[in-house]
Amino acid sequence: MSAPLPLPAPVTRNLTAIATMTLAMALFALDDSFIKLAAAEINVGQVILLQTLIAVVVFAILTRLSGDALWSRAFLARPVVLRNTGEVLGVVCFVTALALMPLSTASAILQAQPLVVTLGAALFLGEKVGWRRWTAVMIGFFGVLIIIRPGMAGFTPAALLAVGAVIGLAVRDLATRRVETGISTMQLSTFASVVILPPAFVMMMAYGGWSPMSFQTTLYVIGAAMSGMGAYYAITLSLRIGELSVIAPFRYSRLLFALILGFFLFGEEPDLPMLTGSALIIGTGIYAFYRERLQARQPATGPRNEAAREP
Repeated sequence: MSAPLPLPAPVTRNLTAIATMTLAMALFALDDSFIKLAAAEINVGQVILLQTLIAVVVFAILTRLSGDALWSRAFLARPVVLRNTGEVLGVVCFVTALALMPLSTASAILQAQPLVVTLGAALFLGEKVGWRRWTAVMIGFFGVLIIIRPGMAGFTPAALLAVGAVIGLAVRDLATRRVETGISTMQLSTFASVVILPPAFVMMMAYGGWSPMSFQTTLYVIGAAMSGMGAYYAITLSLRIGELSVIAPFRYSRLLFALILGFFLFGEEPDLPMLTGSALIIGTGIYAFYRERLQARQPATGPRNEAAREP
């Protein structure tokens, strides 16, 4: 039997990137699960504070090992400040939502983040978004409303925190596009972690201060920190070696892992509205990525008016 032909390098890189993206989403879902488990004994402010402290130490060590400085005046630039503001809003809102609502529901709402990034890129960064992608964004937002169910019996105010997390993380992603290339990813991660510490401390004090932790909860916090940093490394590697349009849809595998972990760890059973809304968000998100990929393949100039083409 003849040996299989080797895959072309771009195909191999994309397959590796898909695998690492999927791994990152599994680790993010695991991180969320650990946070929810820890929040059953200690308040969410203490969870964020401890997890962030571990991240600061690890990211600072990695930053120094890479030869980068821990501080730079470039950190005061507007894009970095805006990015960190979005990071703080996203982390605080999402972790609080995790403590108050089902893991699968919070994760489903979070899947709307790429749609909000598309909306923000059109409104604030001047990117061209045609009517097809606008329609996809609107349908995706309708999916979020189905999950949240405002004004209905199944509505929980904690869902608004998950929406706040979507907005904050979208602001972070949009601002990241404007951060100067001289700032390394590790520097950004270290500084963002440091910025989260003060609001996390304030949250901890507001929710009753420091609470003693059992050995099991301590393991949950360490597990959250380790899986979170592993997810960050995996997604960074994926984005660097693969084509964004190929790997981006695999971000939605996070919801699948959240559904599985939510069922086995917390006994969650998603209802029809949650599944319907999730399907709308994921479907429209994948379609938006597809349209963006088609737009990227179009030549910059041509015999027709490119500005009139539908992205």
